Amino acid sequence: MPNVKSPPARVKIPLGQSGGYRAIAEREIDSRLLRHFLAVAESRSFTAAAEALNLTQPGLTKSVHKLEQILSVKLLERHRTGVEPTPFGEALASRARLIELELAHALSEIESMKGGLTGTVNVGVGPSFINCVSQVVLAMQVQRPNVRVNISVAVMDTLLAGLISAGFDIICTSLEFPSYPEITKEPLGVGEHLVISAADHALQHRGAVNPKDLLAYPWVAFSKDNMGIARMGAVFAANRLRPPRITSTTNSIEVMFDLVTKSNCLTSIPASLRINALARGLAELPVKGALWQATLGIAYRRSAASSAPLQAFITACREVCRIPDRPDLAP
Repeated sequence: MPNVKSPPARVKIPLGQSGGYRAIAEREIDSRLLRHFLAVAESRSFTAAAEALNLTQPGLTKSVHKLEQILSVKLLERHRTGVEPTPFGEALASRARLIELELAHALSEIESMKGGLTGTVNVGVGPSFINCVSQVVLAMQVQRPNVRVNISVAVMDTLLAGLISAGFDIICTSLEFPSYPEITKEPLGVGEHLVISAADHALQHRGAVNPKDLLAYPWVAFSKDNMGIARMGAVFAANRLRPPRITSTTNSIEVMFDLVTKSNCLTSIPASLRINALARGLAELPVKGALWQATLGIAYRRSAASSAPLQAFITACREVCRIPDRPDLAP
């Protein structure tokens, strides 16, 4: 009869405990302590934060010390020039901002359920949407007059960072950025980029120009637009050419147009801004082939999508900003 080995002893894995550091912290931290800490972390001053919260400075200091005791870490460091968050403080502040934002969304939604839709929508807008965002706001406020819309214009890199950190509730921009699990991207169409110059630029009198011809002149670009600059460089790389020489950057469309008007500089803008450029006396350069195209649309965090004010803005975007050239991309 063959020898039968005894089964190995069962491994005992320790069960998770219901108590401990994390459980105590979750039980004892309340929104008031987080709000007090966040006010100091953002203002970099106990005095300024106390005034903003209408508290005494000793009371505010006591709240921060209590939070530090609960977490057993130092959250803030005092310096001669003010207060700076420690690495622990930075980690807590980034999450506390999201908590504050989600609470604001919850209160706004409750208010809307009580009968009057009120609240705030923080919107980041890329250059491609400058000419239609006002129509979106006006269309929405016809139906939801109590919603305040805060609009900031920036390039895609800045908009994406703001959306991830909860600085923006929604961004209207090119969607040519990596996907994130918590972010919904909703395409509304395809936008084309073009090259503009002064009306009397030397290239304006040569007919259709090749990408190589564009490299002989300096360029103006949007500030901190790393994704856009990389995309433009890829167009030249595809033609086995070096990237264009960027001599100045700006976050202002008006400054960009002024630089191009008064020099031999070139720049690339979304086709939606063509009318703005022509109104400034600039002219489109007839470049052989499309410079590049980008999917345009809106992006927002999934956790914020249930907010009634945000939903009203999303609906208005779908109605106003859909680009007719590509109906197949319509939601």
